Amino acid sequence: MASRTRVISQSKALYVSPTGTIQTGGTLASKQAATSSGIFPKQLHRVDTFSFDVDIAGARQDIREFGQLARIGTLTMSELNPSFSMGYYLGNGENEGSLGFAVNGLNPDGTLAGQFLSGIITENDNKREKNIFVLTVKEGDDAFQNSADANKATLTPFTFADQQNHDVVSFGNCTVNSYTVNFAVGEIPRVDIEGEAQNIEIVEGFSSGLYNPSLNVNAGRADTGQLQLGIPSTGGMDVLVLRPEDVTITFSNNEFDFGGTNLSDMHIQSASIEVPMSRGNISALGKERAVAKPLEFPINVTLSVSSILKNFHAGALDRILTGTAGDETTNVTLKVKNDDGENKHHIVLQKAVLDSQNFSAGLDDNETIDMTFSAQIGGPDTTDQGLFWSGRAGSDDDDYANRVYLKANSKAPY
Repeated sequence: MASRTRVISQSKALYVSPTGTIQTGGTLASKQAATSSGIFPKQLHRVDTFSFDVDIAGARQDIREFGQLARIGTLTMSELNPSFSMGYYLGNGENEGSLGFAVNGLNPDGTLAGQFLSGIITENDNKREKNIFVLTVKEGDDAFQNSADANKATLTPFTFADQQNHDVVSFGNCTVNSYTVNFAVGEIPRVDIEGEAQNIEIVEGFSSGLYNPSLNVNAGRADTGQLQLGIPSTGGMDVLVLRPEDVTITFSNNEFDFGGTNLSDMHIQSASIEVPMSRGNISALGKERAVAKPLEFPINVTLSVSSILKNFHAGALDRILTGTAGDETTNVTLKVKNDDGENKHHIVLQKAVLDSQNFSAGLDDNETIDMTFSAQIGGPDTTDQGLFWSGRAGSDDDDYANRVYLKANSKAPY
């Protein structure tokens, strides 16, 4: 069991896996052979922040009655939903695919194929919820080791001696409530995620034989089986990080009748895309936990753009009411290239409307314009509006589901 004076980022690594028992792909013999090493959750790369919060008081209700000033007891009336947040440098889309997002939303010819949230909005079991694992190794040691498999998922286990100095925090049934990707001059493109889990389990002294932390609607463990964390690495993403100078943003409609500026003629300083994914609870008598947590619609994706103003574009605001200016839309295309000029990311916000524009000027300062666009997510196969994303990783996590397993019915660490 580890004995530390403190914990710093050097000793940590994050992983993600499906919530249920995976037994897909391969022959029965190959599955049986693979179960000897258990399931290896997939590593998340370039992570630089992670935090979580457990609000126990928010679920607790005091029981009071006449005749006594203080409470006579307490009762937990609602399920606990710990919140978490994480941040990482935008890579090649591998993290997004591992977290359940579709990063194959555009065809090679640039035509639109499927929504960024296609698997999540259809409540696909392998995409709408995930388990997340946070590994902490021995103080003073790097969590990453050179012996790790550099090709995405790490399939090499830690030695038993190493595991005795490991602690693992496991989060079950994690859903993403907000996904935001940020681009800015002089800054490395990054992603920030907020979400919530339905269960947390903390273990000391090992990182294999981890029980599946996910729960079912009856508040019991979702499946039998155990998991094993492999040795993490820096990954094989073909690029260290992406650069702001490799980001381009274009608009299919550069001018709006109600005026402002020409969208093709401005110095863009920053841009961010935010995808909210709030969920509601469906509860029932006789159930301790919600029987379902469906997405709340509509889902409005927002694009915020801040630019240095160069020129104005003529127009009049009253045309929104008296003409067709209020119905104008634009398709926004954002591309991120790597050193060889190949697209790492191709993102399209289809049929976006301009929600607001703010002009600001001060003494001796450059005048700026801040604009907010929005578009609504359509059905999984709808291509005339929504958010579409193609990453260099090229696929979601289906290939991962074909090569990971839970050690079914095992009752002890191995």
